[in-house]
Parts: sequence; structure tokens; C-alpha cells
Amino acid sequence: MDRLRHITRGMKRNGHLPVATLVLFLLNVAFFIWEASEGSTESVRNAVTLRYGMYRGALEDGEWIRLFAHGFFHFGIMHLASNMFCLWMYGVILETRIGSWKFAVIYAVSILGSGLLVNFAGEPRTLHAGASGAVWGLMTAMLIYSVRNGLDMSYPLRGIILNLIYSFSGANVSWQGHIGGGIAGLLAALILCGKTRNRRLEAYQDPYRQGADEAERDWRDRQDG
Repeated sequence: MDRLRHITRGMKRNGHLPVATLVLFLLNVAFFIWEASEGSTESVRNAVTLRYGMYRGALEDGEWIRLFAHGFFHFGIMHLASNMFCLWMYGVILETRIGSWKFAVIYAVSILGSGLLVNFAGEPRTLHAGASGAVWGLMTAMLIYSVRNGLDMSYPLRGIILNLIYSFSGANVSWQGHIGGGIAGLLAALILCGKTRNRRLEAYQDPYRQGADEAERDWRDRQDG
């Protein structure tokens, strides 16, 4: 908790509040509440997920709204919680580095890429939903940004490797949605994420690292006191 508190303080001081990340977080929660009001979110027969989930051949059926809408609905509270955790952990860092509008574009493009791969390569008669495709896009975008700016790549690279293993670990995981979102996020980042020229961002590249340093200094001060 100390680390999270210091991260927030650091962002406030440097004017890097992750507005887009927060809005997307709240939107996902709001859509989940709507979904829950229509029946069990664990069931693929939920009225909302049946209406907006992505499936193979959806575009051929004229179901274009599913291409984007599927990224805001989840199968159960744990599905939502894990995606929102990852959205916050990767979203806060990436948005503070590249700005809110670029972050929002990468997020949206990643959802579309996720839906497109599901449309053409998804399992037959299988419904796909969730923000994981968008999260994959954030991870690959962070990797591109780190490479171009000479930053430590271990954080996004570790996430990509672990999630790649998970994506092919077994049933009920949409590897198509994950990989589609990751590819789309990577391509969007190649266009949008150049070398940082904003002095304010250069002075505050890693809010988590700064937050951790401040938390450690406070802890040592309390020990000395």
C-alpha cells in the first residue's frame, strides 16, 4: 500500500494522472454490473454476452458492434478482476509515458485487433469476451516504447512471456483474442510511440520505480527513528 500511495503522490506532483486508464477501468466495471443484472456472468448464455460477445464469423453476419463491444464484458468476477489488475498495472505506466490520447488509441486498436483475429481464427461456436486483448496491446506497446527510449524492457517482456504461456495453457483461454490484441497494440505503438521529447515525461519515466524508492526511504526513516 505504501508503494501505491507514493506512486499516486508522484503522479499528482508531476501532472501525470492516468485519466484514460481510470475511465476505462470504470467503464469495464460499469458494463460488468450491467451484465450481472441480466443473469449469471459466469454463463456464456448471459443475455448481454450473447448480444455483444465476439465469435468466429461475426463480421460476415453483419455483427460489427461485437468487434469493439466484446472488450468490455467478462465471464465472471475473477475474469474482470484479473484484467482490471493488469489494466491498472500496465495502463498507469504507459499512459504517463505517452499521454492519454495515444494511450486511448492503442487501447481501442488493440480491442479491434483482438476481435478481428477471433473473427477469422476463433474456435467455432465459441463466444469470446474480455479486456485481455487490450491489455496484451498495452504490454506490447510498452515494450516498443521501452526499446525506442532505451528503458528497462524486463517489466513488459516478463508480462508478455507469462501471458503467452497462459494463453496456450488450456481450455477457456482465447489465444486468438490475446495474440490479436498484442499484434495490433505493437503495430499502433510503432506509429505512435517514438522517442520521448517531453521534458516533463523524461523527468518522470517510471512512476512505479520512483514510488518504490520513496516508500523504501520512508521505511528506512521510520526504522532509524
